[in-house]
Amino acid sequence: MTLIEKLLFSVLHAAPDSGAASGGGPARSRAVDPEDKEARRSAILDAAARLFEERGELSNVADIAQAAGLAKGTVYLYFPTKEAVYLALHQRQLEAFFLRLCEQLTGPGAFTVTDMGALTQEHFLRNRRYMPLCAFCMGFAPDAVPEAIWDEFHGRLGKHMMTAGSAIEQRWTHLAPGEGVRLLKHSYAMMVGLFHLLGGHGHHAEVSRPTLPGLGSYEDEALIALFRYWTAVVGPDGASHATTQP
Repeated sequence: MTLIEKLLFSVLHAAPDSGAASGGGPARSRAVDPEDKEARRSAILDAAARLFEERGELSNVADIAQAAGLAKGTVYLYFPTKEAVYLALHQRQLEAFFLRLCEQLTGPGAFTVTDMGALTQEHFLRNRRYMPLCAFCMGFAPDAVPEAIWDEFHGRLGKHMMTAGSAIEQRWTHLAPGEGVRLLKHSYAMMVGLFHLLGGHGHHAEVSRPTLPGLGSYEDEALIALFRYWTAVVGPDGASHATTQP
């Protein structure tokens, strides 16, 4: 039996909610209805997000279960490892960004480089959980998350990027096919790189790093880099080749 098969087998045969969640209190009954299952999954992710905000590190499954008011075995029905929980949380954050981005790109009115900067601030730069969690996910051991879950993560992220990239090319019609996706990938790589360059890590960690002269805060530097890069590729705000959706 392969590692993935073993993990799937352990999930399918995890103990049901027969006792109390760690820390006391009655455990909730097993969800059967699809809406109940989605609500249970969201509750697990919400609990993991709260713990990450408090601790600045990945919590174990027992702590996540307790914070969600669930039995530990229930969490394993949805996620095989704690890393899988936090990857799903990272995916939820990314999908929220792409949903808003595509809404604005395909909606009525203009969408400018300034608008892209504001959206990036809201979802990435001012969200204290986002970049630290992204850094953790990038550093997961190869076997921390089953391959099937990684494949689903990359597949869904790829679809969102293709949709948003196509919408960018419809807004800035001078861009060649594929340039919208490349713009998004390069922008993301730039933000992640600056986060590490400026000493990014878990936001409660205190690690002594040498100060690089001439650089401001991560948020300021990321916005400057993003604005300059997008302006160089699509043109400045108000340029004639930027279209407005009817």
